[in-house]
Amino acid sequence: MVELRGIEKYFPVNGIYALDNAGFELRSAEIHALLGENGAGKSTLMHIMAGYLKPSRGSICINGKEYHFAAPADALAAGIGMVRQHPNLVPGFKVWEDCILGSEGLSGPFINRKKARNQIRSLSERWGFDLPIDRPTDSLSVSLRQKTAILALLLRNVGYLIFDEPTAVLTPGETQGLFTLFAQLKAEGKGIVLISHKLEETLGLADRVTILRKGRTVAVRSAASLDGKNGASGDVRALGNLMFGLEEEEKAGEVSPPIPLPEINALAPSDAPAPSDGREPPLLSPAGLVEASGPSKTGCLAKPCLTVRGLSVELPGRPFIRGVDLEVSPGRILGIAGVRDSGLETLELAITGFLRPTGGTVTVNGRDITGRGPGAFRMAGAAYLGAGISGSAMYAPSLSIRDNVILHAHRRSTHGFPGKLGFMDQAYLDTWIGMVLSQARLSRSPQAGMASFSGGMIQRIILAREWAERAALLVLAEPGQGLDRLSREALLRKLRTYADSGRGILLFSTDTEELAVLSDEIRILRGGIFSTRILSGLSLSDLSRKDSWKNREAPERIREIKNRIGRAMAGGDGHG
Repeated sequence: MVELRGIEKYFPVNGIYALDNAGFELRSAEIHALLGENGAGKSTLMHIMAGYLKPSRGSICINGKEYHFAAPADALAAGIGMVRQHPNLVPGFKVWEDCILGSEGLSGPFINRKKARNQIRSLSERWGFDLPIDRPTDSLSVSLRQKTAILALLLRNVGYLIFDEPTAVLTPGETQGLFTLFAQLKAEGKGIVLISHKLEETLGLADRVTILRKGRTVAVRSAASLDGKNGASGDVRALGNLMFGLEEEEKAGEVSPPIPLPEINALAPSDAPAPSDGREPPLLSPAGLVEASGPSKTGCLAKPCLTVRGLSVELPGRPFIRGVDLEVSPGRILGIAGVRDSGLETLELAITGFLRPTGGTVTVNGRDITGRGPGAFRMAGAAYLGAGISGSAMYAPSLSIRDNVILHAHRRSTHGFPGKLGFMDQAYLDTWIGMVLSQARLSRSPQAGMASFSGGMIQRIILAREWAERAALLVLAEPGQGLDRLSREALLRKLRTYADSGRGILLFSTDTEELAVLSDEIRILRGGIFSTRILSGLSLSDLSRKDSWKNREAPERIREIKNRIGRAMAGGDGHG
């Protein structure tokens, strides 16, 4: 048994206590869920357990013996390993090479490549992983990367495994496969920690639940008493109160009042003059498109927000797309479902300008932006948030909140003669930052480093940053990733309101529930092309315009849609 007692973690750089007298207990042969809202301290606590962080105070005991971990290698030697949502594998290494990296006792001081490779193959077959052990790690899907990381831990015979949001970007089939593996690991006597914001699937899987709130352990319960079955609805409400508190739950539905911003370059896409010298047109005003666009009562242009015709991308080392057509109309949410390897990310990056198409066209608000880059995409009146909190999500962990928030705003803060000299309007930027942090429900200093925040907090910040653009078209990938229940519900309401105001939303997601609740129409991308529109028989728009997470009649319909999406993503016909 692993016990964490009286754990405190203080970050002097930001003056933040991430953990305050937190405790946790993991037994052998159990699945233990760690729950809490964004910033509750879940990941920090588990990073301490796995040796990535040192506690400011407190103790870690394994079977009654106290341990002090200076690094993850110490935790591994003691039998504790962690699998992150996006495992850090060594680029260019083959799967079997990555698995044995740092492992002792395989073949003495020298590596017997044949023996090591056969050992990894045998272990993969034993656990039913079917890993391509000779493939480079940087060519693997998220699911296979997770399996590789798990296999590396099993090679070291760890007794306790920590999983941080493991199902966030997995398909339903991949998720079920992971849960089957959890059952196998439990049967072998392994102790498993599961951090997740997907309460329904977590409570159905776990034996016990520990709940953190504001860095403190507030309860330890059996999962069976909290899963809403057998008339335990009162306990489900109690779970919400423990995780969020009554005051926080009441605030979740509130909308922060708009903060007025100075009018700078207030031109809608249709009003912007076409430059004759090849320069990009002026940027949209953060005051919003409603005041600038005119012809529609909703404030969005009558023309389609996005038109894609015959789009093809064929680049080495990346899943292809061929001849893709789609259209997003004002007031509509188009959901695109598929596994990441089906070409989902390729399509997303080609539309937003990060990949140059090999064929076809992309038109945003009537403006052809094909191959002109992400700057042209935004200048045409669009905003974008990519999957994950790195890479295409345009999040820089080494920078402060302030610098991350003004990634786009700084370009429209240079106006007049001072702007021509490169000077930014600091008052304007300060107002912008205040608006974004208010919408993200964060009261931290703008100078605080982004790296000190939880994944959910970062997701809220960068979502709020894109809301502030108030663009006619919003492209989102996995927007609910890392968000706790209240933040996800607030996001769903916000997206529906955004579409109802006359703007268009293109939603890329592997989360079937997110797609089912939000989308007016869902299309399945598989093998680089769209399959037949399988879900046209269901009225998604009627369902998505309600508070579906509270509507008693909605769960069965949502479940039906989720199942059909999952079957279609896996290659079925979506029926039966």
